[in-house]
Amino acid sequence: MLFEPVTAELSFEDDGNELVGDFVRPPWPGPYPAVVFVEGSGPGGRGQGEWQTRLAAAGFASLAYDKPGSGASKGDWTRQTMADRAQETLAAVRAVRSREDVLSDAVALIGGSQGGWVAHLAAAADDRIAAVVTVSGPGVSVRVQEEYRLRHQLAAEGFSSADIRQALLLLSDQIQRVRSGDDPARVHAAQAHWHDAPWYPLLAGTTPESIAFIAGIADYDPAPALAALHCPLLAIFGGDDLLVPVQASVRAVSDSLGEARHADHTIVVFPGADHSIRIYTGTGPAQVKGGRYTPAERAPGFDELVVTWLERRMPVGPDR
Repeated sequence: MLFEPVTAELSFEDDGNELVGDFVRPPWPGPYPAVVFVEGSGPGGRGQGEWQTRLAAAGFASLAYDKPGSGASKGDWTRQTMADRAQETLAAVRAVRSREDVLSDAVALIGGSQGGWVAHLAAAADDRIAAVVTVSGPGVSVRVQEEYRLRHQLAAEGFSSADIRQALLLLSDQIQRVRSGDDPARVHAAQAHWHDAPWYPLLAGTTPESIAFIAGIADYDPAPALAALHCPLLAIFGGDDLLVPVQASVRAVSDSLGEARHADHTIVVFPGADHSIRIYTGTGPAQVKGGRYTPAERAPGFDELVVTWLERRMPVGPDR
């Protein structure tokens, strides 16, 4: 049998905007359990690499769509709050559930990085979500995560302690000024002295729009959404993640779910893996950046873990 997943464009509406993505399903008749991907920070969303094919081979349909203002989707992701993104995710879920070839009671979310926060929030608002998988989804607030990222990512890139302190000051200034009512364009202009600094592009806020976005979500804390979560949760982290405080996130997720007496959650840390759960093994191609090797291969067992965990919560086939 020649395995070739079936791909079709799927569009849906949220907040007056048409959002467009790829719906990928197995080449055999359904109905299928399904997964909706929840993209992380920045633009993008549709390009999930081989993941949709991997899920189709296991019997799952999936939807990956362009965020507002990315690819074929209308709108502007920089104007969204976390609550906006959660509502958008639920609109995507409704679009998938409405298909005759999807099992409407078996739709899960996979959220990467910032998408982990969004997936928690969406699932807490819809108790029909069958399961949630987060990949490097922080358990701490946005501001705490961003401060951690700047300290560790800039250091890994070879920037000095003085550079890191200045970057943290700019982040704090952006948040405080926008929160106080200042125009993000004025905040951006006031930081013009630093725009040509080599580390400046690594800030989350480098334009008026992105400054407004990061300031608007900086106080988001995932604890209430985690406490309200009822569906099974698989939270995956990379032990050498430079962008997310892994130990603090593991403690926060575990504490929130434990206090809520959440019945089915699994937290897995892959030693030596980065934010994308990749490890440099020395056997494949790699690039050197900032004096460090960037990982080249997905951590062994990661793909199998996600698929088998989902299969146990949303069985595939006629005996489900």
